[in-house]
Amino acid sequence: MKLDLTPRFLTPRFFLLLFIAILILALLAYWPGLAGGYVFDDFGNLVDNPAFAPAALHAQGFWHAVWSTHAGPLDRPLAMASFAAQAWFTGLNPWPLKLVNVLIHLLNGVLIWLLSLRVLRWLAARGQGPRLVGAETLALLVAAAWVLAPIQLTAVLYVIQREESLTATLVLLGLLAYWHGRMRLIAGRRGALAWLWGSLALGTLLAALAKETGVMLPAYAFVLEWVVLRGQLRTSADTAALLGAAPATDASPRRGNPLLPLFAVLLVLPGALGLAWMLPGVLNGSAYAARPFTLGERLLTEGRVMVDYLRWILLPTPDALSLYHDDVRVSTGWLQPWTTTASWALLAALLTSAVLGWRRWPVWSLGVLWFFAGQSLVSTFVPLELVYEHRNYLPSWGVFVSAFWLLTAWSPPDAQRRGTLRLLVVGGLAGLIALQGFFTFLRAQVWGNPYRLAYFEATTHPESPRASYDLGRMLLVMSKGTESVQFQMGMRQMEQAARLPGSDLQPLQALVFMAAKNGLPISQRWWEEMRHVIATTPMSAESVGSLYSLIQCGINGVCRYTPAQRQALGEVIAYAVQRNPGRANLVTLQANWAANIAHDNPLAYQLMLRAVALDPGKYAYWKNLFDIQLAAGLYGDAANVLERMRELDRFGIHREEIARLAAELKKRERTAAAQPAATAPGSPPAEPRNATRAPEAAR
Repeated sequence: MKLDLTPRFLTPRFFLLLFIAILILALLAYWPGLAGGYVFDDFGNLVDNPAFAPAALHAQGFWHAVWSTHAGPLDRPLAMASFAAQAWFTGLNPWPLKLVNVLIHLLNGVLIWLLSLRVLRWLAARGQGPRLVGAETLALLVAAAWVLAPIQLTAVLYVIQREESLTATLVLLGLLAYWHGRMRLIAGRRGALAWLWGSLALGTLLAALAKETGVMLPAYAFVLEWVVLRGQLRTSADTAALLGAAPATDASPRRGNPLLPLFAVLLVLPGALGLAWMLPGVLNGSAYAARPFTLGERLLTEGRVMVDYLRWILLPTPDALSLYHDDVRVSTGWLQPWTTTASWALLAALLTSAVLGWRRWPVWSLGVLWFFAGQSLVSTFVPLELVYEHRNYLPSWGVFVSAFWLLTAWSPPDAQRRGTLRLLVVGGLAGLIALQGFFTFLRAQVWGNPYRLAYFEATTHPESPRASYDLGRMLLVMSKGTESVQFQMGMRQMEQAARLPGSDLQPLQALVFMAAKNGLPISQRWWEEMRHVIATTPMSAESVGSLYSLIQCGINGVCRYTPAQRQALGEVIAYAVQRNPGRANLVTLQANWAANIAHDNPLAYQLMLRAVALDPGKYAYWKNLFDIQLAAGLYGDAANVLERMRELDRFGIHREEIARLAAELKKRERTAAAQPAATAPGSPPAEPRNATRAPEAAR
């Protein structure tokens, strides 16, 4: 007979009120961080994105902003639509954007609690739940830990990572809908299959449109199915009370298993197609062309990274968690460093225990397999950066489930000892959760001030090139003139950042930019170091953006380059193209320099022809080519390019721009026809304009 381990005062109303109090504490913990600013990818996707400028947002339309970032293969339109909707009313003030992120996180906390309740109650009804406490108590502790954990902060206060938290919302809603469908199927109620197919098919589609990690919804559902529900298709005596249905008395089995085609179509088939699409580029090395590590090195390193994730989730320290983890050492062998082998041995032991013990310890197996399922996409062969804390936003739920169950999995037979042990375990877990909430509050305090955040990141991660660069950038932003202390400190900080192993072109770009802007000498050494970085490290999106910034600075007249400096910049860009001849964005960058800095339109034209040949599916490159052709009087070629632009105009977001360009083309053609004695078509314009745009920076 199952014992009721829940004290009488722990009613559903009590748990509800307690969880509301936890949500209020989470809101208070994050509140100081709302005053902070933008960081890292926020700038490229939102702040510096011309489509999100108030004038552009209202003139060009909502959908132009939604599809403007080209982030990921699906462009993440649902997440970007939420930003565009907010920007329409509140502009790009970070405070309301961060507030909505916090509210999404609190909503996800509610969904995590509901999922925890359903899963743990189901297992408790089968005698496989926690023994020391009730399912409701463990569900509350897990949800509280999840919502207050400091590792979640970058998915909340890092504005653009609403993509991650919003995707989690849709995944959790899909899982809850799937659970509802499974209960209907077990109870023999109508509409069960519609719920099952709809929850996974529609849920995965919507979640993936917020961020590509949403494709993991069927994998999470499969973990629940395998470990918790175990393919049960009929009501049994031990679950009838939980479902509110009578036990099935007909012993005849159902015809077929409706779950097999469900997971075959929505998990196995998409997984196989995804592997077929991605693996060729991964295996031949082209997908890793912009990364400072190989596929093998990434796989080795991710073992250490995932062990770090486990430690940061359960026992975080304020100085270990960071926005930037680009200082992580890449594993070049099983013993280089030795923790590589130790980490993979630990992960193998965890995975083996979960796979072999799923019948006996389903809660443990659920948590472990959930964590591995969540990391299977972002911590394996996909050529992403090595470490980001927000990748644990949903997977961390599994870690808390397994760890907390481990402490409540047994119970002494003596009632007095059981009560004492329950008090100690629950009190200890509550203390751990409170400590984690306090760490989150401390992190939010740091994130609430841009300079404080930059200083903290640079001092706790002194080997991080990004953290060091960010501190230098903040000092230069705060400086008042070249004689100020902040300016001198900022320039020295940039010099230091440029010397760090793994540094890209950003610190050197900042040195050249600030010197040219303020009429100071530009050291020849900076140009030489740029060439060294290009020669020794892959061209990252940040490095490409750095070169573009130097070009745009000259175009806008902010940087007053001498002829020798313009030539030096051109040589650096040409060297980058020489080292990366297949990179269309770099060829476009050189075309930008040729047209707007060197005023060599024939060269710019040839380079843009090369760029569209390298990447014929990029609308922005064809737009650049059209501008050059229009300026040079190549109207027939420009008309052909305009047709290509219409073909590439997804969802009509560039329709107004194309119509304006077509009208301009017709006007130029009429003017040329009316003035036959004018400059012959095909000659470069006397005053070249800014014909090319920034290459799109991938995230």
